[in-house]
Order: sequence, then structure tokens, then C-alpha cells
Amino acid sequence: MARTITVSRRTRGLGIVAGGIVVVLLLALGTLWFVQRGAVLPNTSVTGIDVSGMSPEEVRDRLSDTVEARETDPVAFSFEAEEHVLVPREAGFTIDVDATVDAAMARGRSGLPGDIVTRLRAFRQPADLDLVEVTDRDVIAGWVDELADGLDRPEIRGGVTVDTGQVEVLTTLSQGEVVVDRATTVQLAVSAVRAPGPDAFDLPAATTIQPITDEEIATTAEQVERALAEPLLLHADDATLELAPADLAAMVQIEEVGEVPGAIELQLVVTPERVDEVIGELGASRFDISPTPASYSASRTPPTSFDAQLDATFRPVSASVSLEPAETGRAFDAELAAAQLTELLREGIREARLRLAEVESDFPTELAEELRPTHVLGTFTTYYQAGQVRNENIQLLADVIDGALVLPGEQFSINEISGERTCEKGYEPAGTIVRGELVDTCGGGTSQFGTTTFNAAFFAGVQLDQWRAHSWYISRYPIGREATLSYPVLDVRFTNNTDGAILVKTAHTSTSVTVSLYGVPRATAVSASHTDPTQPRSFETEVRNTSELRRGQERVIQSGADGFTVTVTRTVELAGGGTENRTITTTYVPQTRIIERGTATRAAPPPPPEEDDDEDDDEDEDDDED
Repeated sequence: MARTITVSRRTRGLGIVAGGIVVVLLLALGTLWFVQRGAVLPNTSVTGIDVSGMSPEEVRDRLSDTVEARETDPVAFSFEAEEHVLVPREAGFTIDVDATVDAAMARGRSGLPGDIVTRLRAFRQPADLDLVEVTDRDVIAGWVDELADGLDRPEIRGGVTVDTGQVEVLTTLSQGEVVVDRATTVQLAVSAVRAPGPDAFDLPAATTIQPITDEEIATTAEQVERALAEPLLLHADDATLELAPADLAAMVQIEEVGEVPGAIELQLVVTPERVDEVIGELGASRFDISPTPASYSASRTPPTSFDAQLDATFRPVSASVSLEPAETGRAFDAELAAAQLTELLREGIREARLRLAEVESDFPTELAEELRPTHVLGTFTTYYQAGQVRNENIQLLADVIDGALVLPGEQFSINEISGERTCEKGYEPAGTIVRGELVDTCGGGTSQFGTTTFNAAFFAGVQLDQWRAHSWYISRYPIGREATLSYPVLDVRFTNNTDGAILVKTAHTSTSVTVSLYGVPRATAVSASHTDPTQPRSFETEVRNTSELRRGQERVIQSGADGFTVTVTRTVELAGGGTENRTITTTYVPQTRIIERGTATRAAPPPPPEEDDDEDDDEDEDDDED
């Protein structure tokens, strides 16, 4: 059975109304789509700029000023009073206008049914869009690197130096270290270009203070130039030294004072080492004057005489010894000169009296007064025949030794004072014992002075250190109490073991020589006692042939003398009580008798008369180490 549907009028009316509404809505939406075609939806802005209803070209025009500003607004970095400007457009930052316009136009155009909602909401809900930015960080980093490369710098100490070759003052400006913080600078730049408006920053950089100021360097350079402009004269009494600019340049140094950067001072200085090097080569010794030690003077002729050949006693004799005070010397001193030159050159003074160091004598007046001799400790005189060549040698040596000073603890030596007695020093050839025979050598005869000195020391009671008796006994000398000389081995030495200085004085006449020791007595008396000669030994005779004599003729070249042994005892009676005894044993060898016999057949002059023993005593007795 068929169903029958019945529609009421009311229902039919509602359907018609609904259909009408749909039609109206569709017509409205179509109209809205038509009206908004090719234009930005209402209530749409870009970074706050209203672009509602605008076409793409209008949006582009509307945003152009903003885009220009964003791409050109400077980002400034300040450093050391200079600005370094980054222009965004030139450093990898731009606005993508097309993309920005597309974004604005894309609102409500992403597809149905969402677009319907978006477009309807656009009438009452605004939308603000961002500019589409393009940032190339690498380009910005490159700009920062270029900036940093130009600003980064190492610390330079700077200062003033002198070219000694050209005598020229050179300066090097000082600067502090700069290290730009590149990573931080890049980050600041990126953030700045992405924000609207100009920006300014202090450039991130690690810096140090300039160690030495430009003013300090300039002032010091001017001072050094003035110092080297002209020669400098130094005087000291009659000595003068001119230092040329080149000399001054070689001595000048510039030193830093202080450690705080920016407060370091430069100072012109002259160092002792440079002074020694420069002035030493120019002759610093011209300023030196050696000190004069205190000295004693006494009569060369003692207040008493003594020439005992055998047993005898000598007691000290009061004597007058005058004292000449010491004088201070002076010497060039590099430290004093360096300090003075520093002052002169800083102040620009071109002439001055040189400061010198005082040099004290090694024997000052006070010490000399304390050690001044008061007595003749010992004196002795030996004799010779007037007019002999050997006498000149004895007298010359006496003059050389006269005035010798022996301080307590020091040793006296004839050889050390006189040196080798050569003909060049004025000594004459005279007889000397060489290998048991008399021959002439320079300085022959001076052993007599050795004997005289030995006896003076013997009776002075001082310490006898070195002496040696002659090989042969010579009658003019005290037996067993004599000494020979031969440089450098055979010497007469004694040590001053008294409490005062010993002054050695000598005197000579045409027939004698005297040696006296002035000092402070350690003994009240000194005695010598001799034994009789013992162990006699006969001399031998040596015969030599000579064609200078006719056969049957002969002559004596050297007389013979027997040898023997003798002992001498020295007794020193000490001032503080007690005695010192010393025994000296001397053995004299026989003196060979030498005869020459003639071998010639033709007539010859008669032989000379034979020399007697006394004439042998006129010969010299120096016996060398052979």
C-alpha cells in the first residue's frame, strides 16, 4: 500500500527562508571575494604600517621608506674617539619586499573553508605582519674582521735610543695593546641590524694603557739631543779630557723609571761600565796621582860606628828619625764619573771639574808615627882600597838600597830591591869568583855590600833568613860572618821581627861602605863569639901553559890559600828578658894557586911580578850558584 506524505504550509515556508538565506550568504561572500580581489584584507599592517585594501604595488610603495630606513640605518661602533659605521645593506642585511608583500597578500587566501573565517574575522581582528628580513651573518662577520684587523695591535713599549754610529737620537712611539672581541661585535651587529632605527655601541675590545706617553718620549728625546749637541770638557788640575759627541753618545743610556703603564718616566743615565769602556780608552789615567806614603829620613852617617872583625857586642843607640807625612792621591773612579756625567748631561752643562776618588796611602802618617824608629839597631862598616873599579859598584848598590823601608813582618832582600846588577844599570865589570876562579863580570865587588848588610842585620838582632859565605876566606871580612851576592840566587835577606819599622841607611866614602838599620829595639845587646879555625885544608896548585911567556918563565895568576872551618855564635839579649842564641858554621874551601908557564921559544917580555895574597883581597868575591 502506497504511503502518502503531507507537507504543511509552515514547513514549506521555513525551507524557502533557509534557502533564501543561503542564497544571500553566497551572494554576500561572492561580493566580498569580488571586492577584496587583488587587495590586502582589512585590518592588516606590516610592522605597524596599515596596508589594508592595498594592492601589491601600493603595499610596496607604502613600505618603501621603512625598507630604506631599515637597510640604511647605521650601526656605529666607537673606539678611541673614532666611529666605525656599519650600513646594514652593505653588510649582508636586506628586506625581502616581495616576500613581505606576498605575506600580506596571503592573508585569507590559503584556501576554503578557512579563508571564509579569516576574511570574516578581518573586519574585527587586526593582523600585524613582520618584514621579511634577510641577514647574511658571514658578511657581517667579514666586516667585523676587517675592522678588527685594522684596530688590533700589539703593545709597543716605545722609548728613546741613540745611534752611536751616526750620533743620532731615535724615538719609537709607545702604544697599548688592542684586541677586538670579534664574536661579541658580530652578535651586537646582527642584533642591531635586525632592529629598527640607528644604533651606537662602544666597540667591545680588550685594551692596555700606553706604557710611555708621547709627551714623555718627546721631552726625553729633546734632553738627549741637547746632551749630545756639543763636546764636554772635564778638568782636574792640569789634566783635561774632551769628550766629543760621539764619545758621549757611546756612554748615554735611557732607562725607565716606574712600572705603572702611563706613568713610566724616561731618564738619561751614564753607567760606570760605559764610562770605563769609553774614558778608559781615551786615557782616564791622566787624572791619576799616586798617593805618597809617609816616609822617614835619617842621617846616612850613623851616630856611632862599628866594624868589629872578631868577638864583639853592639847595643842600640838612640837616634833622631824625622817623619814626612803621607799625601793622599787621587784616581779616576768610573762610578763617580758616571754619576757626575749623568748630572752634567741632564742639565746641559758643557764643562766641569771632574770628581775623583781619594786614594789613601798604604803607609799613612798615623801608622808611620806609631812605627817610627827610635834607635840604631845595628850598623857595620867594611873597607876597600880607594880608586878601584869595584868600589863604584859597591857605592852604586849602596845608593840603590839607601832608604829602604821594612815594616814589621816584612822581609828585606838586596836582590829584590836592586834587581839584576847589569852594565846597563851602570855597574862596571870587576872580579867575581866563578867556578873557583876570579873573572870580571858586571857588578863584581858588590858582595862586600852584602857582607856589610849582613853584619848590620846580625847585630840588630833581627831574623836572619838567607845568606851564604864566600867560597874562600877573604881577610877584609869578619871571619865566618860575611855573605856573597849573585843575582838571582845568592841574596841577603832578613825579616823585621821588631815592633817598629826598620829604615835602612847606607853611606860610603872612597875607602869604606856603611849600612845602618834604624828601628825599635827588640834587644838590649847582640854579641858575636868566634871559635878558632878548625879542619884546615891545604890549597892545591894548578899549572897552565901560555905562549905569552918564554920557556922558563912563569907567573902567578891566582895566589893560593888554605881552607878551614869556623863557628860563630850570635847571642841576642831580648828587651823583655831572656836570650836567643844561633850558631853559624862556615867552611871555606882552599883557594887554588894558579901558575902560568911559558912555552914560547922567541924572546918575550919579562913576566910580571907574582901577586901576593893581599892583592887577591882586592878582587871581587861574588860566587854564583855554580
